[in-house]
Amino acid sequence: MPTPASVRRATPEEIADWDARIESNPDGGHMVQSSAFAETKRIDGLTPVHLVIDAPTPSGATERIHALVLEGRVSLGRYWYLPMGPTATDMAPVVEALRAFASAESGLLVVKIEPHLERSEERIAELVALGLEQSRDMQVMTHTVVLDLAQGEEELFASFSQMIRRQVRGAVKKGYRVERPEPTQETFDRMHAMMLTVAGGKGMAGMRERAYYDRFWSEFTKAGTGRVYFGYDDDSGEPQAGIFVTTAGRTALYKDGGSRPDRKINGGSALLLWTAMQDCIADGRLAFDLAGTPPADRADDETHPFYGLAQFKLRFGPITSFLPSFDLVLHPLRHRLWEQVVRRVEWRITKGPDTLR
Repeated sequence: MPTPASVRRATPEEIADWDARIESNPDGGHMVQSSAFAETKRIDGLTPVHLVIDAPTPSGATERIHALVLEGRVSLGRYWYLPMGPTATDMAPVVEALRAFASAESGLLVVKIEPHLERSEERIAELVALGLEQSRDMQVMTHTVVLDLAQGEEELFASFSQMIRRQVRGAVKKGYRVERPEPTQETFDRMHAMMLTVAGGKGMAGMRERAYYDRFWSEFTKAGTGRVYFGYDDDSGEPQAGIFVTTAGRTALYKDGGSRPDRKINGGSALLLWTAMQDCIADGRLAFDLAGTPPADRADDETHPFYGLAQFKLRFGPITSFLPSFDLVLHPLRHRLWEQVVRRVEWRITKGPDTLR
């Protein structure tokens, strides 16, 4: 008989060392599983819960998964959301163990999971067969460009489009300067101002309120897993472009970016990203996530909110699509009532993140 998986809450010692531990996960860990992300999401009224899952593999070995849970409360009960997790070689015992563990939690309505595995109809059918209900794409990284840093600098650079390679070389030749400023409030002010240059000062589609960015950037830089890069194309002292990169887990992520439209040197944005990738390779990161594109079948759809950004990102590599979210429903009647009636009313009254959508 196969060895069952087990689920328990993490110890204080494990939580204190969380960012190092997620790197040992089967998927290598990701920004949304990190301690800084957990603290950032408190601004949305979500409380972090840290779980440790020991799961059997088909070979008979056991793999340990450190899973971050974001707990929220609604009128009909509590809910758990495991962003981009848990990811296991064999999901069946993990789902069974998580169902048993969650069923013992008083007032828990549903557990939303999203294993960080490449999307296929076969994998979706497998999870539905385990009693999960397919939900929506929750993360912008569900469809994204992920670059393999393990291949090394030369091979990675050669994999970029000719245009990106030409832009990087041209920006370097013309004196475009890249710096990593200290994470001060002045740095954050400059970063946010550049993000707002899009759409006539409104910013990019889906932008959060200013307080969220300050919290996010502060938590990640304080944890040592966040970096700001500024690019300069003149001697004015004002950056022409900026990006924020997270390095929690083995996958680094290009989280935020912005630039002034009045550039004097082309190619600065490409050089910024290439500089960040080189730093991440030196730090032993294995992948670099460009954080969000349309699905592959909508890459040429100009009505998609990520269309413009995707045209730039796709010059670095192809789109990879990961699994959507799935609901492990613990109380079907209450869950159906929430989905069909209460949720729409409650979120009109109480503003907040609709994580249980």
